[in-house]
Amino acid sequence: MAAYLLENVRAAYPQLCPTIVVGTRGAMVRDLLGAYPWIEVLEVNRRSPRMLMKFFWQHWSSNIVLTPYTGGQVGWYTKLAARLLAKKLIGYTDTSKFSPLFYDSIIPLVGRSRAPRLLECDALAAMGVPVAFEQPSFSYIPEQGLLKRFGVEEKQYVVLHLFSGGNARGLSLGRKQELIAALKEKVSLPILLTGSPKEVETLGALPPGVWGVATSLQELAHLIDRAALMVSLDTGAAHMAAHLCKPLIVLASCVGVQWWGNDMYGARVPAVLCTRLDVCKDGHDYGGYAPCLDAIDPHDVANQAAALLTL
Repeated sequence: MAAYLLENVRAAYPQLCPTIVVGTRGAMVRDLLGAYPWIEVLEVNRRSPRMLMKFFWQHWSSNIVLTPYTGGQVGWYTKLAARLLAKKLIGYTDTSKFSPLFYDSIIPLVGRSRAPRLLECDALAAMGVPVAFEQPSFSYIPEQGLLKRFGVEEKQYVVLHLFSGGNARGLSLGRKQELIAALKEKVSLPILLTGSPKEVETLGALPPGVWGVATSLQELAHLIDRAALMVSLDTGAAHMAAHLCKPLIVLASCVGVQWWGNDMYGARVPAVLCTRLDVCKDGHDYGGYAPCLDAIDPHDVANQAAALLTL
C-alpha cells in the first residue's frame, strides 16, 4: 500500500526521491519492491546507532514524512524521529492523546471500517497530491523457467497460502489440514502450498498433488500471476493477487474485512470473501487461533474454488 501512495506522489512530482523506513525486515521489503528501483528502502533502528546517525544526516529536512495508520499507537520514538526529520509531518489518529504535539496534520481514523486504499488517499489529500491512480497495482520481476522449476504450466495450478505469521490471524492446524483435503477433493489441478519450509513442515504429510514450495517474494508474485486461482488467508500474499487482479478466495478474520470491500479493489478483482463475522459479535478473541477463521467451512471454500475455476 505504501507503493500505491508513492506511485501517486511520483505522478505529481517525478523528481522526488521517496524512502520507506522500516525497523525490521528491510531485506524482505526490498525483495517485495524489487520492480520499483526508484523507491529507497532503509532498515533503521536503535540497535545500529551508526546507521541511525547516517539516516538522519541524509534525510534531514525531508519535505514530508508520513507515519502509518494503526489500530494501536505509533511509538513516541518513531513520532519524535519523524518530527525531527520533517518539514511537514502527517499521521493518523491513534490511541495517544499527545499526538497533536508532534504532527502538522492528523488524519481521522475511526474504527476499522474505512478501506486502507482510502486512508492512503486521505494522506495524499493532506499532502496536496492529486490521486492519479484510482486502484492499486503491482509490478514484479518475472523469472524465466520458474514454472518449469516447480513442474507446473501457466493457468494449470492453484496457489494456496495458509500462513499469516500469528495465531490471532491464522487457522488452527486441524482446519488447515481439512481445507487442504477439501480443496484436493474438489480441484483437479496441482496445488502449490506456499510458505517457509518450517511452516509447511507443520502440516505433516501432504496429499498427492499438493506440493510445498518456498519462494522469494518476487517468485511468489510470478507464481500468483500465472496461476488459475489463489486461495489465501488475509495476508500480504492475498493482496499481491488482488493487486494483480487474479481470481482469489480470501479467508478473512473479522478485523480484516475492510481490506476486501469495493472501496479497496473495486469490482475488477474476481475475489470471493469467506468470513464468519457472527462468531465475533462480542469482539475478536486474540487469545489463540482466530475463531472467526476456524469457523469457516473448508468444504464451502473448496466449492467456491471449483466454481471460480469453471468461469
